[in-house]
Amino acid sequence: MPVPLPPPQTPDPKPKPAAPPAPYLDISITTLSKGRGVPEPTREAYQRVRALMDHKQREQQLSGLSVRRMGLEGETRLCARFSDAAQAREALAEIRELTAGVELIAVESTPCIPSKEDAP
Repeated sequence: MPVPLPPPQTPDPKPKPAAPPAPYLDISITTLSKGRGVPEPTREAYQRVRALMDHKQREQQLSGLSVRRMGLEGETRLCARFSDAAQAREALAEIRELTAGVELIAVESTPCIPSKEDAP
């Protein structure tokens, strides 16, 4: 006796929405200059951020931390990679608080771009 085949499946008429993209786990802090070096208030804000990131690294909240000089006048980029999205959001809020009102410091939640020096 032949076994009946199951009925053909019809495609779901409503496609399921794509999952939202994963939040960035990287935070980039960049100090800039106006041709006379990085201003003192910017350097001080950077040092506060650097101390915070060093603390988070000791607490094992970071999966990576890199610092790179970018120019001749002391411009620097610090990039912190978090292993947890909630910790990244918390750190971003803390960093923005530490750098509020300070000129020539950029804080971004964006993927860290490896430099040529970081390549194997």
